[in-house]
This record gives sequence, C-alpha cells and structure tokens, in this order.
Amino acid sequence: MTPETSISKRELLLLASLFLFEAAIAVLWMAMYMKGERPFQIFISSRPGMAFLCAGAILLISGVDLARRYLVNKRSPSGRFRLVVMMNLVSVLLIVMTGEIAVRAGSRSHMDGEVFGNVVLKPRNWDKAIHRLLIENTGGDHSNRHLDYDDRMGWTVAPNRCSSDGLYCSSLEGVRAQQEEVVFPRIQGREEIALIGDSFTFGNEVSYEETWGYQLNQMLGNEFRVLNFGVGGYGLDQALVRYENDVRERRPNVVIFSFISHDLFRTMWVYPFIAMPEWNMPFSKPRFVMRDGELVNLNLTPLSTEAIFSGESISDLPLLEYDRGYRASDWQTHWYQFFYLIRLLTSLFPPWEAVGPDSSGDGLIATNAAILKTFVRSVKEGGSVPLVVFLPMKMDLGREASYVPLGKRVLEQAGIPYIDATSCVSEVNSADRFLENHYSPQGNEAVAKCVYKAMKESLPLPMPG
Repeated sequence: MTPETSISKRELLLLASLFLFEAAIAVLWMAMYMKGERPFQIFISSRPGMAFLCAGAILLISGVDLARRYLVNKRSPSGRFRLVVMMNLVSVLLIVMTGEIAVRAGSRSHMDGEVFGNVVLKPRNWDKAIHRLLIENTGGDHSNRHLDYDDRMGWTVAPNRCSSDGLYCSSLEGVRAQQEEVVFPRIQGREEIALIGDSFTFGNEVSYEETWGYQLNQMLGNEFRVLNFGVGGYGLDQALVRYENDVRERRPNVVIFSFISHDLFRTMWVYPFIAMPEWNMPFSKPRFVMRDGELVNLNLTPLSTEAIFSGESISDLPLLEYDRGYRASDWQTHWYQFFYLIRLLTSLFPPWEAVGPDSSGDGLIATNAAILKTFVRSVKEGGSVPLVVFLPMKMDLGREASYVPLGKRVLEQAGIPYIDATSCVSEVNSADRFLENHYSPQGNEAVAKCVYKAMKESLPLPMPG
C-alpha cells in the first residue's frame, strides 16, 4: 500500500464521519420535532424515538472520531484536513440548496396553501381558506348550490333548488326530486319509506332516476313512496338530527339509515372544510360526545358561514379541540418555514399532538355506536320501522376475508341488526361499480336490489311478488 493510498483512505473516512455527524444532527432535530406533545418516556418507545436513539449513538461515535482526527491533525498540521472539511461543507450546502430550489420550483398553489407533489406544505393559510370558500360558495355557479346553511344540521338540501349543472334538484320539502316545484305530501294509505344518510344515499354523481332510492321505489311499486332525505357530506350525527327534525313528524312506515365507514370520522368533526378542503363546504356541524353514558351535542347551533370566517385566525373558532380533523401545527407559522425544504420535511413528518378521549379511536366507536342506537330507539318510539344499511366504499371491496370495515365493527359492537350491501355491490363488474367516488347506476341498482330483498324477507309490509 502506497502512502498516497493510505492518506486517501484516511480522508474518505474523515469525510464519512463528517457526513454521518451532520446527518445525525438532522435526524435528531426531526425526531424531536415529531415528538410533539408526547412525554419523553413514551416518545422513546415510538419509531421517531428509536430514530432519535440511533441518531444519538451515531452522533456520539462520529463526534468522538472527528475529535480524535482533529487532535491528530493538530499535532501534525496538514492542509489536507482543512480541505476535506471544506469539501464536506460545500457538498452539504450544495445538496441543501439544490433541495430548496427543487421544492420551491415544484411547489404550486393548492386549496389553502401550497403543495409539492402530493404533499400539502405547512402552514395552511386561513386568509386563503376564507377567500376560496367564500368565493366558490357565493353566486349561482358552484357545485354545492343545492345545499344551504341549517342552524341544526350545519347544512342541508335547500328546498326547491337545483345544482348549477342541473343534476341534483330538490322538492319543496328539501328532499331529492326529479325537478324543482315538486311536493311530496303525506298520502293516507300509501306506504312511505324515508332514506337518511350521506352522498351515497342522496346519489351523488348520478341522476335522480339512477339513485338506489328511486330504483328501490320502482321495485316496490306504486303502493310505496320512497323519499330521499340524504345529504352529501353528512356524518352519522347529522343524519340523526335530520331524522329528528325533518322526518319523524311525517311518521313514515319505514326509515332506512344508510352509511359508509367514512361517515364515522365525519361525526368527529366540527368544521369539515378543515379535514376535507376539497369538499368546498363552508359550514360547521353538530358535535356529539359521550357524557356519563349519554349523547350530548356540544354544538346545538352550528355557526353560519359568515360567523365561521369572521375571525382573524382559525384559532378563534370554538370547539376546535373536539375536531378530529384539526391539527394546530398545520396552521401555525414559524420562522424556519421560510425554507421550503424544511416545510416539506415537517409536512411529511408532523409532530405528535395529544388527542382527547372524545376524539380518540375509542371515542369514535362509542359515539357512533350510541348514535345508531339512538336512531333505532327514536324511530321505534316515533311509530316507524328502523332499518340500518351498511354501504361499502371502494376500499372495502376486494379485500381479504378477515377484513372487517370500521362501519360493520361499530354496528356489531352496538348489537344492531343491519343490511350489508357489500355482497350485492361485489356482484357488479369491478369496473362498473363506481363512477369517480360514488356508486355508478349499476352500483346503485345493486344496492336497491339488496335492500328490496331484505325488506321483502323481514318487514310486515304489502311487498310485491
């Protein structure tokens, strides 16, 4: 081995120690950022905590090695040592600058802030959120024109109105209809069935005649009338309030409560536009929690759109601590967010934030189970027959046999019998089940057949056939 080769290896080892030392510092900083509000003893057992320990060990070992090499060079000064250090610093600076330029150049305006690839960069901008939501939901040309503020549900289907594209229309009672100016009076002797639920019940993306509610009515015949009280974006809590306020007094023969698993998460929100900015819904909603085994609505009168956006900061909104979709760190501004590379890293690896019992996983299950039980009890007390229908989403189909969707787990925990539309939708060709996000006409027809079959087998009604 020649002296030149020996010196080259020492320099490479020095360069490696420098890079390891700097990388360890970066990992330590990110791990401590991700620690968030966790106690240190709990943080250490987490993945960021393990990364923190590993980075600490690497920092110590590389630091000792660098100190030793520095002392050796001090005893026998060499310009090569300083040259390697400068090479390292220039390399790190070039890497950081390249990353910063790439993220800045690749970022674009998106919703309430900016996005790089599929990553929404912190912080989200409250002023931008206000401007976007108010602009998109004023005037007549917006997709949610058929929806309107409601001081009990947060929003509902506006009576006698159509969406801007004419796909969705409502009757004078605020239920889905073929066109405006339609009235659905209660007719003595005619069996009435009310549907309660979200956009899968309402029939987003399809015409009135392609909804499963309309197709169910066709199967049942003229002796029946199916009224679709579904509202896009609803959680289970809003569907319950919708029944209590708009359906119960009609005393329909049957009330069908249908939902998807995602509705259970919506129950845990107060301001849906925080968790789902792409929905363009400038509304708040009820928020039920469990207190001493009973359901309590903390938001009896949801704020109007004007009241929501009258605050100077998102932190001015009430009940944010009960909104599972809200993360304070997503909206907070810090000096280091001037650097887009840091914004990307802190967005990819967010800090841990404490979740109260009302927003925890156990709270989600308990609250939604209580809502379903309350629905069944209330419908029976109102003189109607309750039916609960579980509707599968795209993600629920084609899974392994052991997979149980969250909605079905909650139903089983609540001990509520239900109609599972999964097998019926699964019979439709996989390419024909859904449009963009909701059921296709074929998917809706499959649900209608499923519900019709279950009704025919279990209900004391004059069913055809």
